[in-house]
Amino acid sequence: MKDKFQESLIILSVLKHTMEKDYAVLQRYHDDYDLRFSITNKMLIDISSFLNEWKRFKKYSRDIPEIRDTMKVVRPAIARLKKWNGIEGMRNTMLAHGYRDDNNSGRITCINERYFNAKVPKTSLEIMLLTQYCIHISAIFIFKHGDREPIEDQVQQNNHTEIEGGITTSEELKTEFISFCENALKIDPSLKGLLTEYLESTQKSQG
Repeated sequence: MKDKFQESLIILSVLKHTMEKDYAVLQRYHDDYDLRFSITNKMLIDISSFLNEWKRFKKYSRDIPEIRDTMKVVRPAIARLKKWNGIEGMRNTMLAHGYRDDNNSGRITCINERYFNAKVPKTSLEIMLLTQYCIHISAIFIFKHGDREPIEDQVQQNNHTEIEGGITTSEELKTEFISFCENALKIDPSLKGLLTEYLESTQKSQG
């Protein structure tokens, strides 16, 4: 069971690393509405992943006596996270599954049910708080019970290396998108108003 516990701890460590990056970006650009909207949605997906892994983690650690005291330390943060019991449903129907509800025969997601009337955090600051809880719960368990160096090595490996798997320059991005728009306009000139707006936006953002 201890091997499963350490495996789960590695998962939490990877999630912690990802969430730290998202949190830093949101903190830096919190006044940017578009970025705030995108990053908080991403954070909710990661919080849902954390809560799913926590179910396994708690089960694996149940029979390890030295873990129990640490569980007491994080209990208030876990209680706050669990209060928002609509996060998983929102994640599974709105955020990660393209607004299709597989629990309702794949019909379009009911936004009232999954968001407005659901127990999900609706402010960016609450989402930031929950993210910090996930980060620090993971950090506490890694510090107290993890084989810290191997875990951190796995998370930090290639941290600052971008592996090639597509275009690599902003000029290529601009060129490819302009090519797509120009081809679309040749096929259907009625798209001119729409695509011209996108083209102008791309040219401004890419310099």
